Amino acid sequence: MTRLPGYLSKERLKEILGCFAGRRIGVVGDLALDAYWYADMTRAFLSRETPHFPRPVVREVYAPGAGANVAHNLKVLGVGQVAVFSVLGDDWRGATLRQELAHRGVAVEHLIVSPARSTTAYVKPILLGYDSQQEDARLDFENVEPLPQALEETLIDTLTRHLPGLDALLVADQLDVNGVVTERVREALNGLAASCPDKLFVADSRRRIGLFRHMVLKPNRAEATAAVRPGRDPRTVSRDELVQIGDTLSQQSGRPAFVTLSEEGALVCAEGQHRYLPAAPVRPPLDPVGAGDTFVAVLAASLAAGATPWEAGTIANLAAAVIVEKLNQTGTASPEEILARYGLTASEDAL
Repeated sequence: MTRLPGYLSKERLKEILGCFAGRRIGVVGDLALDAYWYADMTRAFLSRETPHFPRPVVREVYAPGAGANVAHNLKVLGVGQVAVFSVLGDDWRGATLRQELAHRGVAVEHLIVSPARSTTAYVKPILLGYDSQQEDARLDFENVEPLPQALEETLIDTLTRHLPGLDALLVADQLDVNGVVTERVREALNGLAASCPDKLFVADSRRRIGLFRHMVLKPNRAEATAAVRPGRDPRTVSRDELVQIGDTLSQQSGRPAFVTLSEEGALVCAEGQHRYLPAAPVRPPLDPVGAGDTFVAVLAASLAAGATPWEAGTIANLAAAVIVEKLNQTGTASPEEILARYGLTASEDAL
């Protein structure tokens, strides 16, 4: 049975959600375009040039991915102003991504566009049959070279100039190599966080979460383990050892650490304490794609709205439960859906 923490009442949840509209949150880091190309294979004929059947694309769907999806999640939550800071390529993917973000209400005027950069995109061909469909091998557009120093400096300068107008900044360090959050950019972000202790900084990083300072950290179990116990299999880490790992990350950063644990909920290490927050109830079938983006977006918005670490972690768990039930999409969670999930959890507690 899922037990909803007693310190988060429905009235308090409504109060926190109601504060989102007055917040201004920026997202800096790796943005990507998610593309779904639907090919109707009933229209395919064997090519005369090669012994292959072509993919007759009959429908295209585009959506914000990576850090861009975090920004989209913030807007769906009702955050008043959301802006993105990154470097995109001067290509059709960058133009499409800017259009998709603007359509969703995200401010894109601070984005840097350069022919020296390639806009990251993940294209998923969906092959349609008569009564079935399946996903073909994904096509990835990536950068083969690191971010040039001149673009690093431009990004840092742009962010520094606009930081005073933000209540919170969320760092999306999502690419393993050749991403926007380079060592130089990361050190600049650490410096900004140190010089602005009253401003909320939240970091989400797949490979380098242990290198961020003066920021709230949001790793998953594997990322946290790799940062503190390199080489250790995260599946063998006990709950007590995970607490030590979370405490270490929190102490290094000087801010709370939230370790997400999938169906087990989340571990929160803050203020010299730790608490395991249970996951909210879900109904299979489930799709975990995008759960981390939703969790960190809700976490940042809740903390910016004045929630305690324990309240913010609980609300983020509720939101993650909403989106894992949304199949074949990079989902989002609205305040209404979060409230409904709270009601469902509370009713299960009463059984």
